Amino acid sequence: MELIGSTKKKILLEIAKRPTHGYQLALSLTLPLSTVYGHLSDMQKLGLIEKKICDRQIVYNLTDKGKTFVKVIQ
Repeated sequence: MELIGSTKKKILLEIAKRPTHGYQLALSLTLPLSTVYGHLSDMQKLGLIEKKICDRQIVYNLTDKGKTFVKVIQ
């Protein structure tokens, strides 16, 4: 049984490497922007990630809960 789907897992692992924005995630994971933003929204509601505005871009970072979750799924 998986705790999280493979796409969300890939996104979380990318964010764990460094805070990033949705467009960069879409490029690095070769996913449609709509898919990435849908997953980001879901994970934000779960409290795994947070978004901050940095240089007029929305940047996503793991919360403490997200960091713990990444350790579990790796």
